[in-house]
Amino acid sequence: MKVISLINQKGGVGKTTSAVNIASYLSFKHKVLLIDMDPQGNATSNCGIDKKSLKKTIGTLLLEDSVKVEECIIESSKGFDLIPSNLDVSATELGLYSKFSREFILREKIKNLDYEFIIIDCSPSLSIMTINALVVSSLALTPIQPQIFSIEGIDSLTSVINLVLPANPSLKHKYFITMFDARFSNYIENETKIREVLGDDFLSTKIRTDNNIRKTQDESKTIFENKNTKSSDDYEKL
Repeated sequence: MKVISLINQKGGVGKTTSAVNIASYLSFKHKVLLIDMDPQGNATSNCGIDKKSLKKTIGTLLLEDSVKVEECIIESSKGFDLIPSNLDVSATELGLYSKFSREFILREKIKNLDYEFIIIDCSPSLSIMTINALVVSSLALTPIQPQIFSIEGIDSLTSVINLVLPANPSLKHKYFITMFDARFSNYIENETKIREVLGDDFLSTKIRTDNNIRKTQDESKTIFENKNTKSSDDYEKL
């Protein structure tokens, strides 16, 4: 079982979009679970799930010792399963502070699941919930925009990764660009500068700006439900 977490403390960089579409593409050939750990619940909504009707969420799983992970998994219409989230999950972080071994709760809850891939959409904060995701992950993926201030948050992300490494020494961390538009010369220049800073940790695949992404979000679809688009090609390459 491989676990991939999408992390970035900045919002609006395509983190949730990437989590949903990576899960969608992998589900064509693999058994996939998407875990929505963002209290905004956008990944849950993108799967066509009514957040207000949820009885069990990722918050329930992390906070209630007696709740089994299977109780929180729902089947989405997108080809993969989902542990959902909603605004109630915003209280989870505070509740975790009183928990023993709070950084390892998710790892213990999901360790016996039978999935080939688990994709985790983390909240846009470097929190205990995010650490829970990183402790169990094989790979942390960070989407960044081709803007020079994107480099500013890298030190914070690296610090969190280094904090987790003693508990998960096999964790890898990679970055990729989203919302790339080759018509803008500064995007190309910034990509070069970011690549110089990140080196081998910077993936070559870029997710290009594509109006189809917004359209699919409005329709609660994945990009692969609208075939032959720029972004579906890009996510397939990623």
